[in-house]
Amino acid sequence: MKIFILALILSFLSIIAFTNCSEEKPTEISPPIDETNNGFESREVAEILVNTCATAGCHVGSSPAGNLATTDYNSLLKGAVNTSSGHQAEFEGEVLIPFNSEKSLLYQMIKGNVTPASPHQNLNLTDSQKEKIREWIDNGAKNFSGVIPFQNPSYRIFVCNQSSDVISVADGDNKVVSRIADVSVLSNNIDAPHMVKEFGEYYYVTLISAGRLLKIRKSDNQIIAFTSGLEKAGMVHLTSDGSYAFVSRSSTSASIYNSVYAVRLSDMSIEQEISLPVTGVPHAIALTPDDSLLFVANLTKDRISKVNAKTFEFIDDILLPAGTEPMESSCSPDGNFLYVSARGTNKVLVIDTRTDSILASIDVGTMPMHIAISPEGNRIYVAIMGNHSAGEHGSVDVIVKSGNNWNKFTTINDHRFSMPHGCDLSTDGKYLFISSRNTSGMYQPKFKVNGEGNNGNLAIIDTETLSVIKVLELEEYPSGLVVEK
Repeated sequence: MKIFILALILSFLSIIAFTNCSEEKPTEISPPIDETNNGFESREVAEILVNTCATAGCHVGSSPAGNLATTDYNSLLKGAVNTSSGHQAEFEGEVLIPFNSEKSLLYQMIKGNVTPASPHQNLNLTDSQKEKIREWIDNGAKNFSGVIPFQNPSYRIFVCNQSSDVISVADGDNKVVSRIADVSVLSNNIDAPHMVKEFGEYYYVTLISAGRLLKIRKSDNQIIAFTSGLEKAGMVHLTSDGSYAFVSRSSTSASIYNSVYAVRLSDMSIEQEISLPVTGVPHAIALTPDDSLLFVANLTKDRISKVNAKTFEFIDDILLPAGTEPMESSCSPDGNFLYVSARGTNKVLVIDTRTDSILASIDVGTMPMHIAISPEGNRIYVAIMGNHSAGEHGSVDVIVKSGNNWNKFTTINDHRFSMPHGCDLSTDGKYLFISSRNTSGMYQPKFKVNGEGNNGNLAIIDTETLSVIKVLELEEYPSGLVVEK
């Protein structure tokens, strides 16, 4: 009799533990599985996700646990949406990435490889059921009609993850990570993808340690060609016709370089190593929209070299105030202004590209990084890394141009920013994308996959309201990014 009572108590406690996966009242039950498998490719997959996860009080109804519904295929693809808790450890974004179960939070949860395990520790799935979900994801996570999701978005965002040798590809329409591209080329070594640009059917990625520029096909994220011999490959810019790439040196390089590379993209060969007059770290590069001038900023020597982008010949130097440390740069849409983030003085410099004169020097936050400029040229967004050793999360500063005057307009703050690094805008200027490298570990995700390092993230900002509307978790050390045009 005592054994029977004990069994009843244990059973009751397990039910409580399982239903505690949501703070919502368990008033809604999982729907029946229809003739289309609720949109899933197979009934077996549907039964696992609907009957196990979309139970009363969990991932079902109008207020599902974690704002994630698993009642049907389309709801699952949306991931966690409409988060409103406002605390540090929240999750919003996709839970599965087609073709990559190991990077899909859904599968890691099912495996029990996530901390904290609660409230999912009582998922009583068999090894066969877990394997079925893994196979389904790795085969493309198809729907009932056999269609692979996120195949043809109107635009994508490509983000380098420098410490994990992958590119996170985000779907601009659905605002989720839709693919993971492996760009590791050397065994037993971190190749360090640093910056990415795109043109036509391909995107191009620099690898610092491997010294390469990769050419990757967008349709399947396969490396189809590469340029080697690019020592400490750093930033990259493409000409507007996609014929050439200019590649600089990494900002982490020793101050021993006096050249950058011109790469012919048709055959990925080095057309010329462009010589500069002063040795240092030629890192930040910017190209005028008409492809006439290439600006190369020397991080350690406080100068910007002007290069004829057609003939690859050095023209002259623009001297900057001592201690500037020009970190990144970008040209205005009309080509008349060069914006330079000054790491050493925490300013953004505005340089007239016609006269080489400094027109403005705007105070910004600590350690300004990448710069994005609105299509009409009147807003300049600057990723501010902040002093992470002092506990600063970083921010985004917004500069407004009015005529020939530039002023800091506002600062965008969010508790999930952790060392903002890269930034770029959608073509229409409606969304700003900011990568946070989070090597300091200040950002802590709600669920941590065991064995992974400090995951960074990608913040999506509505430029009309200047508010963060979504944050996607990425891999380790997100750095440079580009939005598909």
